[in-house]
Amino acid sequence: MKTYQKVLTGIGSAALAVAAASPFIAGEVLWLGVLTKKGSDKLSKIFGEEPVKPSVKPAFDICDGAGEWFDTTPHEDVTTVNAVGDKPTAVLFRNGDSHKWAIICHGYTAGPGAMARYAREYYKKGYNLIMPYMRGNEKGIKSPKGVVAYTMGYLDKLDLVAWIDYAVELDPEAQIVLHGESMGAATVMMTVGENLPDNVKCAIEDCGYTSVWDEFSHQIVKMFHLPVFPYLYASQFCIKRHIDLDFKKASSVEALKKSKTPMLFIHGEADEFVPFEMVHKNYEAFSGEKDILTIPEADHALSVDTDPVKYFNKVWEFVGKYISE
Repeated sequence: MKTYQKVLTGIGSAALAVAAASPFIAGEVLWLGVLTKKGSDKLSKIFGEEPVKPSVKPAFDICDGAGEWFDTTPHEDVTTVNAVGDKPTAVLFRNGDSHKWAIICHGYTAGPGAMARYAREYYKKGYNLIMPYMRGNEKGIKSPKGVVAYTMGYLDKLDLVAWIDYAVELDPEAQIVLHGESMGAATVMMTVGENLPDNVKCAIEDCGYTSVWDEFSHQIVKMFHLPVFPYLYASQFCIKRHIDLDFKKASSVEALKKSKTPMLFIHGEADEFVPFEMVHKNYEAFSGEKDILTIPEADHALSVDTDPVKYFNKVWEFVGKYISE
């Protein structure tokens, strides 16, 4: 079981312990344990971490040496300013005079280094890389009250728009692909619903949820063993007191309805954390040029590990339609 799954299970136990007292107390427990880095880090230490293994032996080890590649390939932390004046940070890898750019977004509780297995493949193909520190990461933007909190893509989309503008400012001829995993995938989908420059040629989402409300509704029942009503409603009320995160407005489906950016949808068929059926709801919501890849036996965020050859064959086939060599 991955760390974040153990953490959420632990939060569920804590929430159950106080649920009888008040749904609002349970809501505060969920706020502290799920959406603040300090709380999730504490639970991570309590529940520990097991090595993640792909459910099927890969044709080649996509993770082998990826961390070392990330650490040893020249890169730097850079900062930009988004539309509301926040200053997000990202890792920048420049790759010669290439006009190809990949902006790669990590998932919940992770960081840019967790996306090294994707980044290395893009780099080999000649891409410059921007790898944002998503909100909730220690280098991410803090909430107005100074708390390091996850916004599940809802506010991260403001930062991703800023990183697109940053790439275009560095390189007006930039051809940009957006690629996100899990929470990063939801961020990508929410972002393509914004008014983006023509430099954004296509986007890839891997195991992203339909909305934060849908994902939390799934988790509060499956992992916390609490009913959606009144507990998720109470949690939404509590969390709105801390950060501007609206579970229902944080919707990939609604953003995709407004988007024309070509999209590739990827999901593991054994994913129960972000339920597999969500990929079809996202896919159906989007009316632009699109493709879909599902990987049998792949658990959450393990499609690339389970069948990397099939994964990247589809990625390069799709991206090659929109980004020229």
